[in-house]
Amino acid sequence: MSAAKPFPAITGGCICNAVRYRLLTAPLYCYACHCPDCQKLTGSAFGLFLSIEAYSLKIISPTAPVLVKRQKKPPTTDVTAECPKCSVQLWSIGAMGESVFEVRVGTLDFPALMEPDVHIFVDSKLDWVCLPPGTKTKPRLYDVHEMWPRASLKRLEICMRRAEEVRKRRIAAVRERSAEATELEEEVAAEDGSGEGEKTPTAVEFTGGDDDDDGDEEFEKRYR
Repeated sequence: MSAAKPFPAITGGCICNAVRYRLLTAPLYCYACHCPDCQKLTGSAFGLFLSIEAYSLKIISPTAPVLVKRQKKPPTTDVTAECPKCSVQLWSIGAMGESVFEVRVGTLDFPALMEPDVHIFVDSKLDWVCLPPGTKTKPRLYDVHEMWPRASLKRLEICMRRAEEVRKRRIAAVRERSAEATELEEEVAAEDGSGEGEKTPTAVEFTGGDDDDDGDEEFEKRYR
């Protein structure tokens, strides 16, 4: 029985090459979006993206991208991974959450490898953009469960399950730290007694004489 062949080295990066990444497996899906937002965000005729599990993308450079959160159209926001030096947007966190990345196909070293499986929002496609015959299109959004192949849907299910397990572990860790902090506070309060701490001598009540001088003298006798 022959050994499984490794996935080919599909790599990409920003324009200054400070950030480099590699896809560890084939994308879940690839699509071109002709919506007005993508036209404005890319400054081009359309946006070209591939969807892939976050754990299937590996940073292979010493420099890591930074996550930048921007408001697009209130109240929606956009979270993108960008190079800290040249600010090229490499991928974003889409509607499926932080467990699935929407990688900008143009940041691949060989973007021609990723032909879109579907063109969406073709209602707002520029008239001079001519799509090849037989191209799958949608007037607006597309349904993942309708368009994605069965293998990709299975991978997505596994990805979402793993993400939920991570989320539960994070919640459990936060609760454990919170419980430990509460227990520590209770121990400190118990050791302190009343919780007010030691009072300074000037805060202790004393009875002075008939006038201020006698009071000062009494104070000196008690705390000399």
